[in-house]
Amino acid sequence: MGGESTAPRQQTVGLVLPGGGARGAYQAGALDAIAEIVPEGVNPFPVIMGASVGAINAVALATHARNFKRGVDQMVDFWDDLHTSDVYRTDLATIMKGGAQWVASMTPLASLGIPNPRSLLDSAPLGELLRKHIHLDRLDEAIQDGALRAIGVTASSYDRARAITFFQGVEGLEEWVRVRRDGVAVKLKIEHLMASAALPFVFTAQRIGDEYYGDGSLRLTSPLSPAIHCGADRILVIGIRDAKPDKLAGLEPVYPSLGTLSGYLLDTIFMDNLDADIERARRVDHTLSLLPLEQQRSTRLRDIDILVVQPSRDVRDIAREHAHEMPWTIRMLLRRLGVWGRDWRLPSYLLFEPGYCRALIDLGYTDTMARSKEILEFLGFDGSGSPQSGT
Repeated sequence: MGGESTAPRQQTVGLVLPGGGARGAYQAGALDAIAEIVPEGVNPFPVIMGASVGAINAVALATHARNFKRGVDQMVDFWDDLHTSDVYRTDLATIMKGGAQWVASMTPLASLGIPNPRSLLDSAPLGELLRKHIHLDRLDEAIQDGALRAIGVTASSYDRARAITFFQGVEGLEEWVRVRRDGVAVKLKIEHLMASAALPFVFTAQRIGDEYYGDGSLRLTSPLSPAIHCGADRILVIGIRDAKPDKLAGLEPVYPSLGTLSGYLLDTIFMDNLDADIERARRVDHTLSLLPLEQQRSTRLRDIDILVVQPSRDVRDIAREHAHEMPWTIRMLLRRLGVWGRDWRLPSYLLFEPGYCRALIDLGYTDTMARSKEILEFLGFDGSGSPQSGT
C-alpha cells in the first residue's frame, strides 16, 4: 500500500481495530480465536491501532502485550460482564432530563438561558469503567521488553478538523503530518480513549489540552495509515460489519427518522473509510507488482499485505434477537427516535448487554477459527504454530 519507505527490516504485523460501539465484542471473539491458534506467550501484533471502541480494545490488548493470551482472556471477560449502564447512564431521571433539554433547545424556551444539550447520552460511567480495568503503566513495560512496538489511538479534533493519532511506542518512531491527519507521540491516558470513543451526538466531546475531540473514525480517511507509519508491513483488520450489501426489506418505504439517520451515520464513519482504504491499498499493491524490481525500489510506496476478518452474519439481526435485553428507558428513547422495530442499526451499536455481547463474541470466535490456517500463515507461523523463516 501507499506508505513511506524505511530501512529494510523484518516484516512487522499490525492490528487495526475500527470503531463500532457494542459491536466491539466481535473483535474480542476474533482475538480469542487468534490467542488459541498462535503459540503460547507470543504477541503476534507488535503494532496495534484503534479508533472508538476499537481504541479501547487496542489499548486493553497492548497493556498485556507481554502475555497476549491473558490479555485476550481479560478482554473477553470484560465484554462478557458488560451492561449498558456501565457505558452510559440509563436511569429515567437522566434520560428524561436529557430529552427535555433537547426539546427545549429547539423552542423559544432556549432564550431563557437553558444550556444547549451536549449529547444524547451521558458516557461518564465509561470513564470510571476504563480507569478501573485498564492499567496504562504497563504500556511502557511492554515497549521496553520488546513485546510491543507501538500502540495508537485516533480521535478527531473538532477545533482543527483533523484526525489525530496519539501513539506511544519505541524510540525513533517519528510523528507525521498528512492531509487532515497527524500522528502525535504521547504518553497515553484514559482521556485519549474517552475522546476516541465520543460518538458524535451520542456521547459528549472530550477536551484534551486546548481542543475538543470526538470519535476517531470521523476524520480518519486512511484508517490503515497509522499502523503503516508505525512500521507495519502486514495488517490484520477485524471489522464489525458483514461484507454483504444491504437489501431492501420489502417494507413500505418510510421517511428516515433522526434515529435512522444516526445509525446510518455511525455505519458510514466506522466502516466506509476503512473499506475504501483497503480497496485502495490492494489496488496500489497490484500496481506495484506490475513494476520491475528496480522501479519498485525507487518509489516511496511499499507493499502492504492486508487480511480482513469480519462478521459472517448481519449484526443487526443479532441485535434484533437480543433487543429485549436493553434497558427499558433506552428502548423508550429509541422508539421516540423512530429506530425501534424497523432498522436495528443504531441499537446494534448501543446494546451493551451480556447476551448480545456473548453472541458477538461467539460469532467472532467461530468466523476466525474457520480461517485459522489462513490467519496463522498471515501472521508468520506455519501450520504447526512455529515461526516461518524470513518473518
